[in-house]
Amino acid sequence: MSEDSVQSDIEYLASELPHRAANTDEERAAAEYIQKRFSERTPDVEISDFYSIDSVYFLFGSYYVEFCVVALIASWFPRVALCYGAAVFLAYLAEFSGYRVFSRFLPHFETQNVTARFLAKRPKRLLVVSAYYDSPRETLLTTPRVLFHVHGLHQALLICMLIVLLSCATESVALFEDMPIRVDRTIRWSAAGLLLSAGLVLFYNATRGEKVRGANGNASGVAALLEIARRLAQSPIDDADIWLVATGSHETWMSGMRHFVASHREMLDRDTTLFLNIEHVGGGDGLRYVTSEGILTPLEAAPELRSAAEAAAAPYAAEPARLRGLPTDASVPLARGYKAMTLTTLNSHGLRTDWRRTTDTVFRTDPARVKQAVGFAEAIMRRLAAEDVSPQAHEL
Repeated sequence: MSEDSVQSDIEYLASELPHRAANTDEERAAAEYIQKRFSERTPDVEISDFYSIDSVYFLFGSYYVEFCVVALIASWFPRVALCYGAAVFLAYLAEFSGYRVFSRFLPHFETQNVTARFLAKRPKRLLVVSAYYDSPRETLLTTPRVLFHVHGLHQALLICMLIVLLSCATESVALFEDMPIRVDRTIRWSAAGLLLSAGLVLFYNATRGEKVRGANGNASGVAALLEIARRLAQSPIDDADIWLVATGSHETWMSGMRHFVASHREMLDRDTTLFLNIEHVGGGDGLRYVTSEGILTPLEAAPELRSAAEAAAAPYAAEPARLRGLPTDASVPLARGYKAMTLTTLNSHGLRTDWRRTTDTVFRTDPARVKQAVGFAEAIMRRLAAEDVSPQAHEL
């Protein structure tokens, strides 16, 4: 029965709906469906409306192009360019870590999260289980070859930014002034040219691409979340409050999770709150629990979550994995000092199956694999709820 329910949820989200692109009516329809399904298990359900940007490509493309402005300013005022460039670079790092900086000034559009709560009689901690429900677009930048090399490509762009800043510093102290060929200017404009090219590629792809149905990514994760709700209604967890959060606008740089953490920060105690994120669990070669992720810097999964996953892994053939590509929703709480971890499936190339491709349909998603992920997630949750979270236990 539960497998039929999983299949039904995936079919509605990824077949009856043509897509669930961020900030669209279809995304709203998906949210209302999730709210209805949650309401069958608990009365404590809400849709939280908020606003997000339209395109992450345009956001980060703007940062890359801005370094051409920095290079131009350096031709006359290198010290000013150095200070301005450093500010842009720091803003970029903050934006990439999930903090809103320049994105505050871009057009925003309505979207929403859906939250269901299962409150315990004797809660010792709060478990937040999340899955994003919007779907992406397939563009030239979402081919497996590009996604496989995205970490290296991003590192190259960071190096180009630093080269522009370093050349501003050398010109401000006239280090190469007496040389017949200004090496610093040559290198600066070469790096700025690469950044401009990257920005233009992002701008080109921002308005193009075909909307993806997103069966594995991430209707499978939402179906897992709904199945967890069914199991909690039948067999409650008495020692922990459980919040099931379906986040919207993940494709606009994890806007749903960023909004959730920001709007609930006074209720999320860093010592007793744990995040378990579920993404792309309907395909791949097997279940994975992500021990480290992040395209900018490695973000390590919380020891408590890793230990619980290791203890529960054997019956589900789950294995540890490290992700160095585009981040999951867990990266947002991790970057803010919370304890978090992601469950996913990966193929033989270390990528999520049909990731951001139009081939990501219900026909290539396995409900049995989703059910396996649900069992693994539930086992982790029950282990975490049963743990002693007293100060003495932490000291041990």
